Amino acid sequence: MALVPPQKLAQDRVVTAEAVLGGQVDLRAYPYRHLMIIARHRWGSSGFPPLMEAVEHLSNYGWELVNVLSVGDGHHVYAAVRRTT
Repeated sequence: MALVPPQKLAQDRVVTAEAVLGGQVDLRAYPYRHLMIIARHRWGSSGFPPLMEAVEHLSNYGWELVNVLSVGDGHHVYAAVRRTT
């Protein structure tokens, strides 16, 4: 489990739910107010539960859910979050 480099996070503005839940990302130095979280559908399971777990986790640190969307027949689900502090 490697940490997501801050430069890559700032450039892509997207992070996986797995990285958030696995403690692989530090958003304290993230320079923007908005961020997309992505979760992928795995064989036999939906990406929605880990996506919402990541949103709930980040809500403890001043982030709020803005929107949720699905792309590609539901194989990718995204949550747009916004820093409130």
